[in-house]
Amino acid sequence: MLTEKETKPPLYLDCIHCGLCLSSCPTYRVLGSEMDSPRGRIYLMRAYDEGRAEITDSFVEHMFRCLDCRACETACPSGVHFGHMMEEMRGKIVDERPAHWIARLMLKHVFPHPWRFQLMARMLQLYEHSGMQWLVRGSRLLRRFAPGMAAAEALMPEIGIERGLIMDSHYRAEGKRVGTVAFFSGCVMNSMLGSINRSSVRLLTAAGYDVVVPGNQICCGALANHAGLRDTAQQMARANIAAFPVDKLDAIIINAAGCGAMLKEYPLLIDGAEAFSSKVKDIAEFLVSTRIFERLKTPLNRRVGYDDPCHLIHGQGIKTEPRKLLKAIPGIEFVEIEGADQCCGSAGIYNITQNELSMEILDRKMEKIQKAHIDVLVTGNPGCMFQFRYGAKKLGLKLDVVHPVELLAQSLGNSGTDV
Repeated sequence: MLTEKETKPPLYLDCIHCGLCLSSCPTYRVLGSEMDSPRGRIYLMRAYDEGRAEITDSFVEHMFRCLDCRACETACPSGVHFGHMMEEMRGKIVDERPAHWIARLMLKHVFPHPWRFQLMARMLQLYEHSGMQWLVRGSRLLRRFAPGMAAAEALMPEIGIERGLIMDSHYRAEGKRVGTVAFFSGCVMNSMLGSINRSSVRLLTAAGYDVVVPGNQICCGALANHAGLRDTAQQMARANIAAFPVDKLDAIIINAAGCGAMLKEYPLLIDGAEAFSSKVKDIAEFLVSTRIFERLKTPLNRRVGYDDPCHLIHGQGIKTEPRKLLKAIPGIEFVEIEGADQCCGSAGIYNITQNELSMEILDRKMEKIQKAHIDVLVTGNPGCMFQFRYGAKKLGLKLDVVHPVELLAQSLGNSGTDV
């Protein structure tokens, strides 16, 4: 007997070929190629499914040139679930053509294991702070003998040695307790941007919530899923669902847009994930309905622009909430940036695997950011933050790139729980 999934019509049949998605697609805007647009890629997927196309080098190139930013989903009048289609197609590609051994090593054997990822993060920090990075860049040997690796190394963010949240910890609400939430700490966020996680918990407790940080949680699996390693992503989803006591929580809070989109879409990966995913909330989505506004009292006299992470605005439909929170901070002059809803070109590890195209997309974004004449650029995803910091450094711009919770926590002043 066929399952419901097997009897459902293919998702590509929802596409009416209107072409409204083309102008929203970053690769189409740069390359101008139909096969590098959502409509063109859907045509290729359908041709493969119907036996009219095979997985060739060209086919793979068009599929992996996609940033999976999902801007096309926002533009689509028919509600085509392009991101889900792309991830399934990449899974089929990887079944025939195994992913690069480095991708398999990192995504299968490092990201799912917090202590291994933490060790890797500390090694990167040691490389940066020991003087080794200065030596490698100064000698130019890497650029001469391995230009691709040199381009990837140049993207390496400046990572301070800072502590993240302690696993299996519990933070008490300030004042009258409203409820209890769990915090999803993430891999990159807790290992490389730990102060942002601490600021997030500080805001949640100030809003009246007890915060628990489950100890058995691991990486969300988004990068593995985007790379076509569906089995690995499914295993990671099951591990995370088992780690969170869903019935005892008002919400599961996440502060990284890409991770949040992944956690909310676990039901597309595995059965039995609905209860977990229904509790997942981006931190801005959650805070906007709390009493945090009355706690934002310390003025920050900065000219601030906000850039929408793709997996927040397109993947989760969250646009107004971060802006409302930022505008509530005393002293801030909020500036809307042209093209804030367009991809920056980071897309997980896309800026490494598709470096030239990623840099072209970033350059176009940075032109618009320069025109805004802002002091601070705010965005809610670690990959976007690293990408914009690289872009600002490349142009010699004096621009702080921060997460929304950093400014919100600063506006709390010295009040609030010390995390």
